[in-house]
Amino acid sequence: MSALCNTPARARLVGVTMPQPWAWAVQVRNTPVLNLPQAPPADILGQYVAVCAAGYAEELAAWMALHAGVGSPPADELPTGAVVAVARVAAMSLWPEAPRESRWYAGPAGLWLEDVVALPEPVPCVPGPAGCLWELSPVVLARVRLGYATLAQENEARWRAYEAKATGRVPQPGLRERVLRLCTCRRAMTPCPSCRTWRCTSPGCPPHTCAAGVSP
Repeated sequence: MSALCNTPARARLVGVTMPQPWAWAVQVRNTPVLNLPQAPPADILGQYVAVCAAGYAEELAAWMALHAGVGSPPADELPTGAVVAVARVAAMSLWPEAPRESRWYAGPAGLWLEDVVALPEPVPCVPGPAGCLWELSPVVLARVRLGYATLAQENEARWRAYEAKATGRVPQPGLRERVLRLCTCRRAMTPCPSCRTWRCTSPGCPPHTCAAGVSP
C-alpha cells in the first residue's frame, strides 16, 4: 500500500512557513528538509507539518538553480499565502552537531520530511511567523485535513482497483503453452509429417485424416 493514509486527520498538525520556491520544492519532493533558525520541541518528531508558502524570493530561486540544479517555476505560477503540502517529520538535525547530509540542508536546525503529500488545491492561509512552528486556525486546519482526506480516499480506491485487477487477472500463457499447440483434451498436438496439419494422437480424439491423401 502507499504511504498515504489518513493519519493527519487524527495526528497533531502544525504550520511552518517557507518562502517560494522552497515550499514548491517540498511540494514536488525535490527537497527533503526544512531549514529553521532554531530547533523546535523534540515532540515534533513523528508529527505532521503543513507547509505554508510565503512570498517569492528571487535569491532562493537562483540558489536552487546554481547549487541544487533545480529550476523552479516563475513567481507568477507559484501560490503564496497558502498551505501547499503536508509532511511527516521523520528526523531532526542541528548544525554543526549533525553533518550536512544534503545540499538542501543549511541549518542551523533541519526538519527531515517523509510522506510528503501535495494538497489537491492550495488552502489560503495567512503565513505564520517564519523560522518556527505555529498553530493553524481552525478553518484552515479543517480545510487542510479535508484536502488530505480526499487524497487518502482516492488513493485507497486506486489501490483497491489494482488489487481487484490483480485478483481477477487471467494468467498469461507461459513459454510451453505458446510453443505447443494443445488439443481440446489438453494433450500436445504434433504436425502430420505428410500434410503438416496439427493432429492429436490421443486414442480418445477423432483420428486424423491426412489432407495429402485426399484427391478430387
